[in-house]
Amino acid sequence: FQVNPSGTNYNEGIRIAKASNGLSQIQFGVDPAQYSGQIQGQWAAGIMIRQDTMSQEFVICLTSDFGNDNRGLRISADGNTLSFNGSVIAGTGASTGASNGSVNYSAGNPILWGLNSVDTNGGFYSDGPKVYWRAKPVTLGSVPP
Repeated sequence: FQVNPSGTNYNEGIRIAKASNGLSQIQFGVDPAQYSGQIQGQWAAGIMIRQDTMSQEFVICLTSDFGNDNRGLRISADGNTLSFNGSVIAGTGASTGASNGSVNYSAGNPILWGLNSVDTNGGFYSDGPKVYWRAKPVTLGSVPP
């Protein structure tokens, strides 16, 4: 199914498609003169099949990266792992990046939920009652308007 607008400045449409192999996509910015394929810079969201594990994932990425297992924002088929460009940023049972219920913040350092981390190298850690970030105590409290 494809919707093509008739304007001159906003003339690229959207396409909704489902293949017989279970893959489905919503493509944004499709060429109104084509009913298949992709154009450069086009985005898609949908269910794809990972090539390494043959499992389904929900993916948001450029259409040119849709078949690449390590590109885009991905949610695993069981809903337990969130990754971006091949790096796990939240999940359980992950083999790379964040694991065991942790979340990686921008420097790639994990924030461990429900655990006291005493590792002072580069990120968040706790000595029990206090939380530190890069060896500086984190002060929690209300912020005036």
